[in-house]
Amino acid sequence: MDSSYIPQLFNEIISNLINNLLVSVDNSIFSVLDELTFINYSVIDNKYFTSIFTNSFSIVSLSKALLLGIIIYYSVCYLLSHFTSTNFQKPSSFLLKLFFSAVLIHFSSYICEYIINFFSILTDILRELGVLFFSTKLSFSLIYERIHQLFFTDVSSAFTVFSFDGITKSFISFGFINLLFTYSVRFVFIKILILISPFAFLSIALDQSQWIFKIWLKNFVGQLFTQLFICILLLVIFSFQTSTNPTISKLLYLASLICLMKASSFVKDFTSGFTSDISSSLSSIKNIFQQ
Repeated sequence: MDSSYIPQLFNEIISNLINNLLVSVDNSIFSVLDELTFINYSVIDNKYFTSIFTNSFSIVSLSKALLLGIIIYYSVCYLLSHFTSTNFQKPSSFLLKLFFSAVLIHFSSYICEYIINFFSILTDILRELGVLFFSTKLSFSLIYERIHQLFFTDVSSAFTVFSFDGITKSFISFGFINLLFTYSVRFVFIKILILISPFAFLSIALDQSQWIFKIWLKNFVGQLFTQLFICILLLVIFSFQTSTNPTISKLLYLASLICLMKASSFVKDFTSGFTSDISSSLSSIKNIFQQ
């Protein structure tokens, strides 16, 4: 074989392998992406997850037991404050916050449910705007249909990875894989925040530990607010006209995909909380514990 054909043969093999991979991924990824992104009550409606809150020995009962430890801690610290002449939380303030904390702990799962339902309703309203303006509900599946028509319907030319179309198609496909992992991280993190909610409400009792509740609330609301931001991004993407210059349309969809991947980071800039963006998650966790 002539050695001059080796680079061309290598390019064809790589292009065929990547094309087959991307087509198989593209056809299966969207069955779960909408469900992971637009979170509703189903994130709590699980018998195994619910049992953690309702069993005789549960996170709620453990948090209530820790209230006794907080009472002992406060009593000792308040007594020592008289010997050290330091200001400490007043008893009236402590008892009021302790009662408030106990009530929130008892209803922690319901409170999380109501917060999730509130953002779910707002999400449904924004998604229904797509029906009003574009005669279809906002979803990643329909977004990909438009992208597929623009990037993947041209079967007359062979897929070449080392070309503009090949690079954009590869970036689009792997970008959606990134979205799948990013929103999966967000889904799991929201369930973790729900799980530790009784301990977050427990921290309200003491002035010294209220920062824990503030961080929890900031992250919980921030992660749920992300799906509202995603709906706004989808509205913008739906407004693109694919009938114009195809190169411009491809660049706009690429830019939109980057915004979708960075949605959690954008919201984090407003809430200063945890981001489910995989590239920023580790540094965000570090910053949480440094506050």
